[in-house]
Amino acid sequence: MDSKRKSIIKAVTWQFVHLGFVAGLIYIYTREWEYASLGAVAYLAWESTAYYFHERAWVRFGKNIN
Repeated sequence: MDSKRKSIIKAVTWQFVHLGFVAGLIYIYTREWEYASLGAVAYLAWESTAYYFHERAWVRFGKNIN
């Protein structure tokens, strides 16, 4: 079972990988680094929050799933 601390660390480390990918995609469409960075940070803040709660739900309710 993952601890709350481990769930947070996993969420944060994934963000570094995903941040570059999302910012790159936004930049391709807008050609503006300001929009790309702001959009990527906003999107990833929302996504990391959702990921944390998803992980915690699996810890709590996923015990009987093989």
